[in-house]
Amino acid sequence: MSKIICWKCGKAATKSMPHWYYDEQLHQIIEYQVQDITKHYRCYCDDCIEKVKAADKEDVANYIRLKKIMMFNRALNLLEKQRINMYKYKDAIDVVEEHIKNNPDKYDSSYEVIAAIMLVHNRVSSKMQYKIGKYQVDFLLPEMGVVLEIDGDRHRYKKDYDSKRDAEIKKNLGYGWDIVRIKTEYIEQNATKIVKAIEMVVEYRETNHIPWRKLST
Repeated sequence: MSKIICWKCGKAATKSMPHWYYDEQLHQIIEYQVQDITKHYRCYCDDCIEKVKAADKEDVANYIRLKKIMMFNRALNLLEKQRINMYKYKDAIDVVEEHIKNNPDKYDSSYEVIAAIMLVHNRVSSKMQYKIGKYQVDFLLPEMGVVLEIDGDRHRYKKDYDSKRDAEIKKNLGYGWDIVRIKTEYIEQNATKIVKAIEMVVEYRETNHIPWRKLST
């Protein structure tokens, strides 16, 4: 076997670089080690490999940070297109922006950012990306007995799956809980109606005297 040299400095290589990627669904770096030192993979000497690993992880962190910034800015652009009074929502926007900085794994889309802004503005307590059984929901509203899900285009092809998923979630939460699904196209049209839609569901439940059990969170 021919001598393998360090991809970075040209010295004799001793280790192969761990191969990894950022999993968008799991919000974490998936890493796997190549077992053999071969010409098919980038290999490094002892001096270079740690530097390369550190640089690559920093690049991933910067990618995630920039992606969240772009997602947040897109959310604000979508709100501006609806001609709402942005200054009326500024306090809520600032709260959500700070939350994104501290919890980047909690937001998957600009539409979830908008929903969070509307919930904060209306003082609706929520828990994001909340685990219920084997599923994770977009928003749990513990004081209202409601799960809020933001549905993108892909959900139009998953109606059977979503129905079974909703049934399982409601079974875990207990009798009386509701799941409110709001399509992203409606959020683009008028995001200010998000909370109103939730309140209508709660009002129906109260009018019909449907009890619900509060969740111990």
